[in-house]
Amino acid sequence: MDINDFRRILTAFAEEPSDVDIRAGKVVAQVRDEVIEAGITYCPGEEQQLRIVENDQEYAVRTWLINRVARLPQLADRIINTASATAKTPTQAAFIVPSGSISPDLSSANEADEPVADVLQCMLTKASHPLPGATSVLYVTSDAGEGKTTVINRAAYLQAERYKRKESHALIVPIPLSGSAFLTFDDAVIAALVNKLRFNYFYFDGFIELIRLGAIIPAFDGYEEMLVEGSKGEAVSALGNLVQRLDSSGTVFIAARKAFFEYLSFRTQARLFDAIGDRSAAFSRLALSRWSKEQFCEYGRLRSSADPEEVYEIVSARLGDRHPVLTRAVLVRRLFDVLDGVGRTELADLLGANPHDYFFTFVDAIIKREASEKWIFKVSGDVMEPLLEIEEHHQLLSQVALEMWQSSTTSLRYDVLDVIVDLFCESQGKNAVGTRQIKERIKQHSLLSTDTPRGQGLGFDHEDFRNFYLGEGLGVLLSRGSRAELQSFLSVSIVPLATIEQAVQHLIRSKADARSALNTVVEINQFETGYSFCKENCGSLSIRLAECSQDASSPLVLRGMFFPSSALAGRTLRRTEFKGCHFQPTQVSNSSIEEVTFTACEFERIEIDSRDASLRCKFLECKVDSVVIQPGEEYVYDPNVIEQYLEQFGARIGESDSEIAPIVEADERIKIVERVLRSFLRHSHIDDEGIRIRLGKVFTPKFFDEVLPELIGNGVLEEAQWRGQGVQKRYKLVKPMSELGAALEKSSGKFDNFISALK
Repeated sequence: MDINDFRRILTAFAEEPSDVDIRAGKVVAQVRDEVIEAGITYCPGEEQQLRIVENDQEYAVRTWLINRVARLPQLADRIINTASATAKTPTQAAFIVPSGSISPDLSSANEADEPVADVLQCMLTKASHPLPGATSVLYVTSDAGEGKTTVINRAAYLQAERYKRKESHALIVPIPLSGSAFLTFDDAVIAALVNKLRFNYFYFDGFIELIRLGAIIPAFDGYEEMLVEGSKGEAVSALGNLVQRLDSSGTVFIAARKAFFEYLSFRTQARLFDAIGDRSAAFSRLALSRWSKEQFCEYGRLRSSADPEEVYEIVSARLGDRHPVLTRAVLVRRLFDVLDGVGRTELADLLGANPHDYFFTFVDAIIKREASEKWIFKVSGDVMEPLLEIEEHHQLLSQVALEMWQSSTTSLRYDVLDVIVDLFCESQGKNAVGTRQIKERIKQHSLLSTDTPRGQGLGFDHEDFRNFYLGEGLGVLLSRGSRAELQSFLSVSIVPLATIEQAVQHLIRSKADARSALNTVVEINQFETGYSFCKENCGSLSIRLAECSQDASSPLVLRGMFFPSSALAGRTLRRTEFKGCHFQPTQVSNSSIEEVTFTACEFERIEIDSRDASLRCKFLECKVDSVVIQPGEEYVYDPNVIEQYLEQFGARIGESDSEIAPIVEADERIKIVERVLRSFLRHSHIDDEGIRIRLGKVFTPKFFDEVLPELIGNGVLEEAQWRGQGVQKRYKLVKPMSELGAALEKSSGKFDNFISALK
């Protein structure tokens, strides 16, 4: 570290640049109302490293900045003290170390996923061994409830303990984003440091400098809502800006349900790559595996269950061995909660009642136990009565979830909770004694937990339970048919898909009229202009309600709807017409679409699996921007070729029947260009060896002989300086990725057209 770097880092912790004065071997700085005076010298020898002398003690510059200015040992103490019980005592909390697989970045010689037996140790290794010369971004991915948050908190706790024992020189700092789509990184970081960790010793600029020094690894948790592929892309731009500020240094962990490099759209990927600029970055993914039978049984033994193997066999026989109740950690924990005091035969009957609405059955079992064992009060003598009926429990928790949704928060203050209980009890005719007891009992509800370190707020124990009761509340609004209430609900934010599914299940369970609910949603959509949360939510609801409304005599017509990503995936649609609708990128795999007509609709992308695709639908005057043929990831942008592919898979284009034209194969050079560009989405610079791995033996010679000279000559790629051992070349992109993606779309599968579009 030279004197200029030292000055820049120290200034990041001061309120004003003028508060730092470095001259003539002395440093005087005012940091947090404390005046620091120290001497600066060089250590003897050839290295000439900077040293700080304070109170007659000599320190290395990095050590002095971390301990004296940033006070990271104190931050390590805060991480340890505020850690959850699962993070601190995994054995007592029945913590199972998950396994997984890691996709290395392109600096690795091996591109295939590598199995990881211990995800925790893999994260700790990544934290302790940064990648020199590049910002390393590690995505930690899994489905909801499979342990991302738990793993991050446990890794942060273990790393803090290692830091205190001087076995590591970096801290993992968990930063919850709570799925907030418009929360910026600087707000999230300061909120986590000050509100959660009670640590207020530096600003966001100082936090960035500590990441660059490798002293801190931020672990952003709950990024999935920010990464949803939509029309704005603020999240990927924010991540790109963060990587740019890190200036080819540091390590960042991001927990999300879908890693960025899994996106198929060049438009979405381009936002991140273009925001990074000329900085060097490497992206890799650590995917958590679902629990196996061995992990399920091990957890059962830790919970002192008599025969976890028998439990597994009963549940798998009813629901299948890949069911979320067996493979998702949060649901397994709740399953063993329900099992306490319940016979195995009763469990089998419970799970077999309604397999399609299993989550309601699952939560209902928890509520029944809560109502019969905890929410009771003494009437007289030994006579006990429940405070609330089972249905009233569900209604109360639904109102709590609705209030959280309208307030855009994941927890409620106790005084707000008391108001909700008062309103609920008044509507149910409860007396003053019952109301007072309900207020006390709800604070100890098994599905609710304190949300802040000081315990001033109450939230759901897991987002799955919040989404469930939010869906129950939405189902009530749909069955009630109040357009004003429903529109207010749909305008808050993007409604989770789990909530929409639960709302529809509520309608089915209560035998409400799904067609009437659909008509209400369609009316709300007609009054929305342009893009809005409400319009996208109407699309998500309407296509799910359409599946439940196809028994009526008249066909369904949906006009001017805006449908989210994967709207057609796994759908069963009959006798439905879409007019003037917009579809975000969607798969048609595992779908049954018959007697369906798309008229004047726009599709951003259609993904078709050639192994089982069967499109028995009609496209009239539709615009399809691109088609992806799986599993080979063949991209088609030419409108004529797109129509040929759709017809080949059974779709009908236009009113008249026409003979299916043979599909003209795309130029091999375009396929090579696409593969090379996708290499840049996991690393900002690629070398010869990485290209050979990506292209394989078939395409590599053609790339170096024909494609590479054209790309360099037309300013797409340029050779970067190679700093490693041996003789090898390294390349980086010159043109913005967004321009290259647009040129690919205009190329019609021809390499010459691609070059012309760039010019």
